[in-house]
Amino acid sequence: ASTVAGLMPLPVYLDFTGRFTKERDKNVWAVLIDSFGFLNRIIEASHRPLLEAFVRTRVSPAAEAVGWSPQAGESDLTRQLRSELIGALGRLGNDAGTQARAAELYAGARDNPRTVDPNLLPALVAILAFTGDAARYDEFDERFQTASTPQEERRYLFSLAMFRHEALLERTLAKTLDGRIRTQDAPFMVGAVMGNIYGREQGWRFVKNNWDVLDRRFPKQGLR
Repeated sequence: ASTVAGLMPLPVYLDFTGRFTKERDKNVWAVLIDSFGFLNRIIEASHRPLLEAFVRTRVSPAAEAVGWSPQAGESDLTRQLRSELIGALGRLGNDAGTQARAAELYAGARDNPRTVDPNLLPALVAILAFTGDAARYDEFDERFQTASTPQEERRYLFSLAMFRHEALLERTLAKTLDGRIRTQDAPFMVGAVMGNIYGREQGWRFVKNNWDVLDRRFPKQGLR
């Protein structure tokens, strides 16, 4: 907040975040990761590799400390922290090792869901959507359509807005108009695409080009 208000120069803030590499409080890390995400939304694309490297240096020590698997006696907040850290490394940090491990764990969980902590699964899905191709999109779309619980349905539904390829995001946007996504969910999916730095301009064009249809079909509160 101090940086946004102009009270603390950005370089000073970035240096300040280095004091938290040994922090293990989930709420503290939620604020830090949110600030990194904000920077990711406003920087130029050419600067993104620098931010990714920065995120890796800040998040990796804590992620390595908590590891990938729950330990006996650890709290629910630690389990949630693990998901936050790994998700940040795999997406904001664009860390290849984290992405590979996420794919490995997710593949194992398809055969035996008990092999992955339920708290970690949303991070794995988000990472794989971020790195995903058309085959992965089709897989997650199928999981959305055949989900056995509302929680699983929403996880895979919103994963369809997390991909980076324009053609895949176009498929997601199209689903909001052809009935494959429920009317009450559709405006939030459009919003999710617009919140994706790789789809925000595409999502805005979609809204402008289809405004009359969206205004007629979608709940008014969903368009605000």
